[in-house]
Amino acid sequence: MNNLYLSSLLLPILFLSSCVVYYKTEDVRKTIVANVNIANDNQTATDKDYRDKLDTYQWLEASIVNKELEPFKSITNHKNEMHKTYNALRLKTDEIKALQFTFEALAKGKKEIKSNEDAWKEFKTIKSNMKDISAEIDELNPKYSSASNALGNAITNSRFKILNKNELKTNIENNIAQLSSSLESTKIKITRYRRELDNAKNRIPDSTYRQKSNALKQMDVLLLETESTQSEITNSLKQLLTNQKMMRQRDEIWTGENTKSQIQVKKIQDGISQVKQAQAMFNKLAASININSSE
Repeated sequence: MNNLYLSSLLLPILFLSSCVVYYKTEDVRKTIVANVNIANDNQTATDKDYRDKLDTYQWLEASIVNKELEPFKSITNHKNEMHKTYNALRLKTDEIKALQFTFEALAKGKKEIKSNEDAWKEFKTIKSNMKDISAEIDELNPKYSSASNALGNAITNSRFKILNKNELKTNIENNIAQLSSSLESTKIKITRYRRELDNAKNRIPDSTYRQKSNALKQMDVLLLETESTQSEITNSLKQLLTNQKMMRQRDEIWTGENTKSQIQVKKIQDGISQVKQAQAMFNKLAASININSSE
């Protein structure tokens, strides 16, 4: 966020008349209005930045399992510091606006504010307070920017990552489709291997027949395990994408250690790894059942 500074209050030139000092009310009003407008513009920009940062934090917070673990605990500390500075800045903006109302009540019906009137002392207090508050706002603006940037950087540099749920869904569904195709091919191969082995039973040694039969049984087990894993991957994806409380109607989800989505993401990742391992083992067993090489 860009630093926003409030200009110090510049009051109109004093006028002298018969040893009485006075300000023209309209000139003072224009100066106060200008300062209040600057404060309001600054606060509007700060409000937007604060809402955006807080929304991102709360979105991440809703995805966290244990909020006391790092790095989320440090992220929360940064959020609290931003919140504290934001509240201080908003308070000062409200105070400077309150001074405007006080001035208008004091100057009501007056074209001039004179030093020989009771209102003069109150006006001088307003002038002094507005100058002090303007200086405080000038100091708070960069502090807020620093706290806001620290929160943003803490989230960006954490191990929490955002995944696009549509891309995730497409990627996993493509993997499942390839897996389904591979399973069908595996079933056909097992059927063929078993038929070829039965046909060769009387042409190969009994020990070879038993060894290849055991390999086929292992392939049957791998097939059943892979089908079960495919079902688990599908269910994990469904749970991940249909948990509306977690998704918050967004197109992305937070992932990473200590996030609610990580449980399902890890199940999916582990399932895909298991399938790849099963495929490698299946290919090894298939090579050992080559009937022609045994005759």
